[in-house]
Amino acid sequence: MGPTTGERRTSRRKVLNTPRMLVSVAFVVALVMATAMPAGATTTWYTGMRAFGKVTVEPAINDANGKQVFLLTPDKAPFPSKAGPVAQAPLYLVAYPATSTITDPLNCTPTTCDHAQSIPGYPDGGAELGHDHLVGLANTGGWWNVAWDVELDVFTPQGFQDGAINTRIMTLDALNQAKTAGDVMGIDIGVVFNCSAVSAATYARATPLTFTVPPPGP
Repeated sequence: MGPTTGERRTSRRKVLNTPRMLVSVAFVVALVMATAMPAGATTTWYTGMRAFGKVTVEPAINDANGKQVFLLTPDKAPFPSKAGPVAQAPLYLVAYPATSTITDPLNCTPTTCDHAQSIPGYPDGGAELGHDHLVGLANTGGWWNVAWDVELDVFTPQGFQDGAINTRIMTLDALNQAKTAGDVMGIDIGVVFNCSAVSAATYARATPLTFTVPPPGP
């Protein structure tokens, strides 16, 4: 004769109260809670170029969703890139003047990157707070290639006057809206370089770099 209903319930309570079972239940609950957390809720935003071996890595932004990504460039990569126009994708370098009130960690600052350390036409000799790199990723429907054609996106006098310089642009949609509003102007500076997308772990293992800001031009 099998166990009664009451005996089965008592037996089940005993199993659930064993230390091993309690640990397993706690693990499952923690896993479900972690999965339910919004994507990017604990993202640490990084600034500046880093290096290891014979490569450099720097942060960028996925222009489809505003999430942080990382780009790796070999030291001996052809520069400028030899890729033809059909093998290139745009990289939007959005530059913020030193007078911007943005406090977010931008992808690059004048002392943590070796490019676009000042912006001709900005006040105070082109003084720059920093800039972001907006790129498309194939897995989110963006325009991706190993060769990147750099578009420098600068704020217009209107963008200074109406305070647009104080709002960080983190998606291609937001950038296009700022252009349509007359707050930002895109400039093809004729620079094409090669890089590839890598993980945050790759960036973390690299050594931060520092640079000297060149004096303002005449």
